[in-house]
Order: sequence, then C-alpha cells, then structure tokens
Amino acid sequence: MTPGERRVPATEEEGVWCVTEGELSRQGKTEAFRSDGVENLTYNNPYSLGIERVWFDGQVVYAVESGEIELEFDEHRVARANKVAQEYQIVYAVDLDQHGKLVDGREPKRVDGQYNIYDSVPGMENYSPLWQFNYVVVPRDYEPNTLRSEADCLNSGYPIEKSTVVEN
Repeated sequence: MTPGERRVPATEEEGVWCVTEGELSRQGKTEAFRSDGVENLTYNNPYSLGIERVWFDGQVVYAVESGEIELEFDEHRVARANKVAQEYQIVYAVDLDQHGKLVDGREPKRVDGQYNIYDSVPGMENYSPLWQFNYVVVPRDYEPNTLRSEADCLNSGYPIEKSTVVEN
C-alpha cells in the first residue's frame, strides 16, 4: 500500500474503518461535531431503521431505536442487573403506576418539536445502549428545545418522573 492510500488490504482482519458500498477504507480523524453543534455523522441506513435527533450537552446527536425492553428495578427505580443510561423526555403530562410503568400503556403527552435528551454518548463511562426514561413535566407555555442537556433538566425546577420504561 502506498503512503496516503486509504484502502484496507484483505489481510487485515479488523480496524477503525469506513465501509462504502462494501469497500473498506481507513477512517481519517474527523471532528465529532460540526460548527453548528450537530453530530458530524454519515450513515446510509441500510436496514431502514428509525432514526431520531436527540440532545446531548446542547449538541444534536442521532440515535437508532430498537424497541422497549423489560428490566427488573429496585424500589428506587434503579436497574438491578443491567447498566442503563438516562434519557429525558419533555412532556406536558405522564401517568406512571407504582412500578414506574405507563398506566394502561398510555403514552405521555409530549411537547411537539422537542428532542429527547441523553445523559451520555458512546465512549463515556456512564454510557449504555439501554435508556431509562425520565419524564420532565413542563407547563403548556414551555418553548420546545429550551432544555438541551441533562444538567438543563436537573436544574430546571420542573418535576422529573423517573420511570422503569427502558428502550434499546
């Protein structure tokens, strides 16, 4: 391989690579975020997964949802055997039962246009692909996307309902 060539030889088994139309190339160092605070991501979504925009520390990142899962929690709504990350959903109202589940499966009344908020991203110690929902209950005059980080949520003064609803 010549210097500057980014193609990966077939003799290499693994590495930090890009795959473009089935061809491997070495991944050059790129900035994690663009200057406007949006994640600098290229993803062609070959399996047509649902993708959502979420806030992380005031910057927009992208996430793929794989569905809700059941975990066991203690009386303080802490996962017993699984590490979970925290996700904040901004809502006008939510009704949780004594076990932290949505009553009768009724979805909360979400704030239209508001992105959910993550407490971590891959590479951080507290990151997990399992997300426990925390519902931040705001008044009807709340302006969407005013809250953009976990710190914003925790310092907002709005009530936060910790659930046992977990998504992957």
